[in-house]
Amino acid sequence: MQLQSTNPATAEIIKEFDSATKEEVQNSIKRAKAVQKNWAKLDKKERIAIILKLKEVLESNKNELFSIVQQEAGYPPEETEAVFLDILAGIDYYCERYQKIKNINFPLSDETQPETTAEVQLIPQGVVGHIGIWNYPFWQTMITAIPALLTGNTVVYKPSEYVSLTGLKIAEFIHQAGIPEDVYIPVLGGSDVGRQIVSSDIDAVVFTGGIDVGREIIKNAGIKPLILELSGNDAAIICSDCDLKQTVRGIAYGAFLHSGQCCIRIKRVYVVKNIADNFIKEFVAYSKKLKMGEQITPIIREDARKNVHRVVEDAVSQGAELLLGGNIPKGNGFYYPATILQIKDDNLEVVKKETFGPVCSIRVVENEDEAIQLANSTEHGLGGTVWTQNYKKGKDIAEKLETGTVWINDSNIPLVCGEYTQGMKSSSIASSQERIRMFLKKRNIISFNSNKCRDWWF
Repeated sequence: MQLQSTNPATAEIIKEFDSATKEEVQNSIKRAKAVQKNWAKLDKKERIAIILKLKEVLESNKNELFSIVQQEAGYPPEETEAVFLDILAGIDYYCERYQKIKNINFPLSDETQPETTAEVQLIPQGVVGHIGIWNYPFWQTMITAIPALLTGNTVVYKPSEYVSLTGLKIAEFIHQAGIPEDVYIPVLGGSDVGRQIVSSDIDAVVFTGGIDVGREIIKNAGIKPLILELSGNDAAIICSDCDLKQTVRGIAYGAFLHSGQCCIRIKRVYVVKNIADNFIKEFVAYSKKLKMGEQITPIIREDARKNVHRVVEDAVSQGAELLLGGNIPKGNGFYYPATILQIKDDNLEVVKKETFGPVCSIRVVENEDEAIQLANSTEHGLGGTVWTQNYKKGKDIAEKLETGTVWINDSNIPLVCGEYTQGMKSSSIASSQERIRMFLKKRNIISFNSNKCRDWWF
């Protein structure tokens, strides 16, 4: 199978790649298994030093990396810089956190377990299969690679078939830092390769993507740890006391950055009726100024653009009012304009599902309570935003939202490297602990430090 790396801004093919065969995928997993224990035996300080070296390699090659990511994923330049800096900060953060992680000497009662000691050891999961994404190919890859490698795991990494060039370049930089090729192995391919990795005897799987694919992974993975971040359908609640200028710009940024191609983008807006007219007027006017090729970046593929347009046309045919955009422009590339719909029907596809395009629906509500109820009426629970000048009210509303992250008067900027970013409902299957601990499992060693027999033995 041939994989094509395409520039979505021009529709030009950058490069073609051969997909890995079944034998090549299986061989990659075997190679990763063969070296995992030796990699884990390295002193913690040695692995930390290698990961810190990776930071130097990335800094030295950032221009090349930026160029590839922007060409292949249509990534906005300012966002490329932002996520790059976040990864550099994340390397320092993970190395510092890992240095502090130690085995646990678990206290035991002399009455129930006399002369006994217990140690909880934190050991690597083993071989981690990572199924990558195309919309944040550098950031999402690194927030898995760094903690997984630090903690002594080896990784078999399948980048999205739409960003194979980026995936290979990341692996090249990882190897340049001193991480052996069999410790971090990229394999190219589409969904068939991903399915093979998931169903193999690999020790853990990391995946970010749609809910339907997540369900398939759960069905086929067997009994192994899964770290799944799935679709989002984030809602913004606009209170009557919001700062209108701040809210308009913040919602536009949260909805249209990277053309809405992110699971934590704002897809639904609920605005209380007493400021709705002013907000809608200002929001449409501001969004009209956003230009394709500048603030509005291309959709990743033509079929994805057609699907976005289908969802918009479906909403309009069922009564939604098209306030802005909603057309496929002429010219090269897979662009779609900033599109705003005002809706009354909460069962439209644009409301119920993640559109993954520069499309924002607006629903006027009576009050904040109705907004909360509607925001929560979805199977998704990844993120949300609240816009108010009253911090206490904002926090009260935030605590009623069924999402893993809530921003007050802001959007889209998580904790460093997405730390503790866990969705609720169908948006996530992952531990709520810090990310580095997700790549460690526990082994209890309990020792009776005596040559006597236990009183309660047979």
